[in-house]
Amino acid sequence: MMDCYFGIDIGGTNIKFGKFINGELTNFFEVHTWSKEDCDPVDGVISIIKESVLNNLEEDDNLIGLGIAVPGPVDNGVVLGAENLKWGEVKLKELLNAVFKDIKIEILNDANSATLGEWYYGSGEKSQNLVFVTLGTGVGGGIILNNELYLGDNGSAGEIGHIRIMPFNGRPCSCGLSGCLEQYASATGIKKTAYGLRKRKDTILNNKGRIGVRDIFEAAESGDKVANDVINKTAYYLAIGLADIAATINPKTIIIGGGVSKGGDTLLKPLKECFKKLAYSTVKDTEIKLASLFNKAGCYGAYYYVSKGIK
Repeated sequence: MMDCYFGIDIGGTNIKFGKFINGELTNFFEVHTWSKEDCDPVDGVISIIKESVLNNLEEDDNLIGLGIAVPGPVDNGVVLGAENLKWGEVKLKELLNAVFKDIKIEILNDANSATLGEWYYGSGEKSQNLVFVTLGTGVGGGIILNNELYLGDNGSAGEIGHIRIMPFNGRPCSCGLSGCLEQYASATGIKKTAYGLRKRKDTILNNKGRIGVRDIFEAAESGDKVANDVINKTAYYLAIGLADIAATINPKTIIIGGGVSKGGDTLLKPLKECFKKLAYSTVKDTEIKLASLFNKAGCYGAYYYVSKGIK
């Protein structure tokens, strides 16, 4: 028999599954989150997890545990709310324990899960002090301090997207504040910047109706001046937040992940340049790197959490 774990990353569109045998990822697959429109959103996810796990067990697999990453705050196995899943408070650990009896189940926030994954298995290279920033539809993140995932007093540590970089006359944020980093460095924020600049006539972005982040990066790489201005502004906004984080925490490494990170060096080069100009002198040498696990980071982190735990 071979010890088997699943690291599962629940998203609003897809649920990602990583099967780990003796510490190695042996299978990775995704399942659409909603199989039936009229299905209860909690029951639907539990049904998908049950079916996907059981259908991917081999005869000699000894299922030990499931690590589950969810897009919302978690307290002792209880999801306090997950807007993208249309969940209120859900006792997820209790519900899954009823399905998978005698199996270890652990639940954690998806940003913290991705942080653990990149720290231990990815670009973090097990740095003692690390910050992970995920740039997607919003901006999230997680913090490793002294080789431990730092959650803060009530689990809110790592809400990097709500560092206020424009506190006066900044863009309104869904959190109720204004000028949050999320409104400038997320995919949504980058598109807002682009729409504000493309009224200038010297850009190929005017040939497109709706602009995607990929369009902006591709235009920038082709030499489009307006697209490059958008990227440079984004790098500047992000560098403000990262400089504040570096001065507060002094991490060895800051890792940039999420869909926006696919911009690669087109984003990373101006980001590093802005960071050098804005960071406090003693933290200017903080290493800024791109994530390496991409959409598998959450599964790796969930596996780490259920198999090794956090202090």
